[in-house]
Amino acid sequence: MLRGLALTAVLVLMTSTSFAADKHGIYKWVDDSGEVHYTQKPPPNRETQELKPPPAPTGDPAAISDKLKEQVDAMEKRQTEKREGASDAKQWVEIQKIRRENCATAGRNLAMLQQGGNRAYRTADGQVVRLTDEDRQQRIDEANRQIEENCTPPASKAGQ
Repeated sequence: MLRGLALTAVLVLMTSTSFAADKHGIYKWVDDSGEVHYTQKPPPNRETQELKPPPAPTGDPAAISDKLKEQVDAMEKRQTEKREGASDAKQWVEIQKIRRENCATAGRNLAMLQQGGNRAYRTADGQVVRLTDEDRQQRIDEANRQIEENCTPPASKAGQ
């Protein structure tokens, strides 16, 4: 529907402009301050230049219609790409926010694990568990991996 409306609008604009210029003429003139004006009636006592409208399109009307359709399709494609680009930018911002949060959490976890001692923590089901040295080292390694993954800037936006 948008495509048909756009084609109709372009055709109406082209024909109405052409008819208006043919019927009334368009005049270009310069005032005393050097400003250029365009009017449908020439001003008195001024040098004017009558502008002729471009010639009406010649050729096959179907070919002209096809060309207009191609131009409308190209315009719609550019608009879609622009909207998708905006969506990608929003996603990029959200991903960076999550990475900053993950970086901060991993840093806090690493600091707590490096304090030493046999710390106890509560599991999701409410049990109190003490870490073995092996469990503690695994968690330190995981925290370091999370820090490396989330605390270093990404290579580029395009790479994500």
